[in-house]
Amino acid sequence: MNEENEKTKRFGFAQFRFVVAGILFLAAGLKAYQLATAPLPPVAPGSVFTPLLELLNNRNFLMTVVVGEILFALILVVDIWRQWAWFLSLLGFSAFALISMIKGLSGESSCGCFGTVTVNPWITMGLDLVIVAFLAVFRERVDWTFPPVDCKKVLIVLIAWLVLAGLALFGMLSLKQQPHATIGQEIIGADGRKMIVLEPETWIGKEFPLIPRFTQPEGAEILREGTWNVLLVQPGCSDCQEMIRDLEEKKPDNVAIVVIPARGSEKALQTSFPTFVLDGRNDWFAETPCVVQLLEGVCIEIGGRRRNESPKVTRCVSAGKFCEF
Repeated sequence: MNEENEKTKRFGFAQFRFVVAGILFLAAGLKAYQLATAPLPPVAPGSVFTPLLELLNNRNFLMTVVVGEILFALILVVDIWRQWAWFLSLLGFSAFALISMIKGLSGESSCGCFGTVTVNPWITMGLDLVIVAFLAVFRERVDWTFPPVDCKKVLIVLIAWLVLAGLALFGMLSLKQQPHATIGQEIIGADGRKMIVLEPETWIGKEFPLIPRFTQPEGAEILREGTWNVLLVQPGCSDCQEMIRDLEEKKPDNVAIVVIPARGSEKALQTSFPTFVLDGRNDWFAETPCVVQLLEGVCIEIGGRRRNESPKVTRCVSAGKFCEF
């Protein structure tokens, strides 16, 4: 009876390894896509785990993770050293669950496992724990040796890894040169705190660069679809408040608010429009109110200036002095 149970468990992992490999391929592909096409979002500040999360959010580290996930997924698919593959799968997804838990406790809005696809860390932690449970049921007996393997299988894994990892690295290293807008001038203050002066006029024709800097980026993907008028405001700006009141009366479609926080200010803005706040780790400076018009996530107009037109930029310096919504 014990022998039959062991065979059943081995058969279970023989099938379940394809599920594990599929998840690893998906995670590697989505992370590679993010590294090739978008800047990494900042880590939520103020947590005891922030230094660790900043290390895990390092671009070079994530590129290494992508290459490693591809290799391990191939080993699972080709079925080399099944006992060790099971053991490493168990350790790996246990570590993934721990990292997701840390991100959840730190207030991160996404686990980052699947690139730009936002998934709550608590959901991914639950998924990782389910996989760990399945691996515990469909277990292999590790004899702590490396039994002989088929050289053809090893060769297949190496060739496939070189091709897939090479393509991923090519994309992550070169395609990242797509037109991302720089946010503006960055200055380090005497207290070591970074000050960023926003320069929206340099964003025209490029991706809207502020989305990765939102403290709560969930829901921000809507700004990458269709046409949006994004209003940059500051809580203490009277013109901003007047413009928001005017917009609340007119109720136009496709308007979003981006709040530029001031150091030491706890004043909040009440609005019915989708509202996002820049992270408070930096000091932000901008001329407000300012409207950035987006088309499919790309900045096409700043205060009435369209791409390829006059280089003069007319910003919103008082309520109503902008384009019609």
